[in-house]
Amino acid sequence: MSASTSLSAKRSSRSTATKALIIQEYKRRLKDNIKSLNDNFVNIVSAAKINMDDAAHKNPMGRMTEYYTLKNEMVTRAALMVRASDELLKLTHDLREFLILHDFNFLSYAIRLAEEQAEKKIDENISRYDAARADLTSIIVDIDKELNDHFSLKH
Repeated sequence: MSASTSLSAKRSSRSTATKALIIQEYKRRLKDNIKSLNDNFVNIVSAAKINMDDAAHKNPMGRMTEYYTLKNEMVTRAALMVRASDELLKLTHDLREFLILHDFNFLSYAIRLAEEQAEKKIDENISRYDAARADLTSIIVDIDKELNDHFSLKH
């Protein structure tokens, strides 16, 4: 009977290790796809900015070349965003399948832990944002007061 207990313990530890590896893979896929979405979106927005100081704007061929280059870059980045979104849909499907086939309690604990960590990070970022906003408001008020004191037209 001890042999069957030992075999059962090995299977259980393998199962837990396998689940942990699968969850790590899911986390990696999620992080990579979100990073891809974010990076490509930021690059599309930055490519949409017009820089009039370039020497390329001085002649029509330079403007057309830049236009088509930026257009192709935006199309490529949009396609990468679609691919990342599709990968996220596949990940969602894989997670549902994993939940159906494997232990719910293990994942529930991992999800709860991740949610708590995310809430802590969100609260921390909100407090940082509020502090930065308050500092910025203070600076703006000081600048506005300084401008009004020194540069306003007095009758």
